[in-house]
Amino acid sequence: MWFRRKEPPFERPAPPAEVTLAAVAYVRNGVAKPRPRGWEEVESTVEVLPEYAPKLAGIAGYSHLIVVTYLDLAAGAPSKPETLKLASGNTYGIFATRSQLRPNHLGVSVVELRGVDGGALLVRGLDAIDGTPVLDIKPYLPEYDARADARIPKA
Repeated sequence: MWFRRKEPPFERPAPPAEVTLAAVAYVRNGVAKPRPRGWEEVESTVEVLPEYAPKLAGIAGYSHLIVVTYLDLAAGAPSKPETLKLASGNTYGIFATRSQLRPNHLGVSVVELRGVDGGALLVRGLDAIDGTPVLDIKPYLPEYDARADARIPKA
């Protein structure tokens, strides 16, 4: 007779308090300092480190990517505000803004993929300055990433 062995319940280990990440690429675009607006037309090259270049296989078939960056200059900023007053005049908590002055200084951008040249991704709309470390690159999938019911606060 066949008896199925009961698997013990999964117990998640405690999550780490600190996380160490390494760059997989760097941004190249000639933009020297951070700015709050005007990234829509900026063309950048995401130079993938040689050891990660094979992981780009198949990426040219996508029109858009999600690029996760470490906003390294923000780490040295003297002010770490709880809130920001935006151009609209409204005040929002830092998590309700796209500011780089976040606790972990992560940037997430949806960019247009304009081409692939070996280990270099040519993109438009990446809001990161020249030399910014890239932590991850993912394909943009409209069925998961676009939300027709999304809303934003009124100005």
